[in-house]
Amino acid sequence: MSRYFLYFVTLSILINAILFVPRILIDERYDGAISSMLFGVIIGGALMYLFTSSMFKFRGQGLPEIMRQALPKSIVVPFLLLMGSVSFISGALVLINYAFIVSRYLIPNTPIYVVLILFVLVASFGAMQSSQTVLYSTEMILVLCLPFLLFSIFKAYTNQNMNYDEIRAMIDYSNILPSWKSLSVSTYAVTGYISLSIFNRVFADIPKLKHRWAVPCIGFSILFTAFFVPIGILGTDGVNEFIFTWVSTADAIRMKYAFIERVVYIFLLVYLGISYLFAMTTWHVGSEFIRGCFSHYQPNTSSINSVLPNAISCIVFGIGTVIVGNWLGEDDLFSVSSYWMMIRSPLDICVVFSVYILSRWRQAL
Repeated sequence: MSRYFLYFVTLSILINAILFVPRILIDERYDGAISSMLFGVIIGGALMYLFTSSMFKFRGQGLPEIMRQALPKSIVVPFLLLMGSVSFISGALVLINYAFIVSRYLIPNTPIYVVLILFVLVASFGAMQSSQTVLYSTEMILVLCLPFLLFSIFKAYTNQNMNYDEIRAMIDYSNILPSWKSLSVSTYAVTGYISLSIFNRVFADIPKLKHRWAVPCIGFSILFTAFFVPIGILGTDGVNEFIFTWVSTADAIRMKYAFIERVVYIFLLVYLGISYLFAMTTWHVGSEFIRGCFSHYQPNTSSINSVLPNAISCIVFGIGTVIVGNWLGEDDLFSVSSYWMMIRSPLDICVVFSVYILSRWRQAL
């Protein structure tokens, strides 16, 4: 079961490293973006280790149950509402981002709100399932998608247009200290461990969470690839001309395998599945946080009565996602995403240390 934890962390790294991180870090490529990737995964890895160690002291319990036992309702309800909203916003930004990509590259004549409605319906249906079902769905789709993604990355590194001199030129800027913006973006990419605040309920039988040391290694490898491959293919200056950096990078890669000539088709298909997974898991976590605000709280078991609170929260935030996505432009989306990550990082730190304090308080009893 501990492999599911790695799935969630890897999913968070993949979705953020490809959709958000390249565009935001490339804007900061001369101002500390390279050092921010190293510091970001170190900070994220330390927070992950502290959070998981603290959560595993509450066997079979999610964060809503833990807080309801230790804190008054006047604190618990606002906190859970905030955490639920944060999770929903994270998933909504990914859905909006991928809807822009689909609307631009695959079905340009379709209004963005139509694409968003379809994405929201599918993600909401997945989010309303039980936590166990979400775990199994994550494993199945990731196992199917990862080989194709690794193949795409391999083709990028071995592509004849890959200019390693451009990458070596960027290394000269690695000694510049990162800005808060670039550091927040790099740290946010490895925040998948927050999902354990809900999925800890189904990890009760795990004696020990293994291979946590791999999380910073995976995070740095993916961030390094997401940042440097577009620079190597599109150039240090040319890379700044593209909005969806990795889609343009994949579109520049060619191969000769049967009827598949352009890597971009494989890339878009893979990230359709990964975007759905990320939205499903974050919205499931968000709906469970909001469900925890009610006095007769019970974890989702997929029965009609237990699904209803999740459905209501998914409907509310789904409508908001469609409205905001239809209103935002592509440049606005990346501005909102960067500000969101700058706000989200301190929130994650507060959550980690709150859980740590609660675990120490329980140990002292």
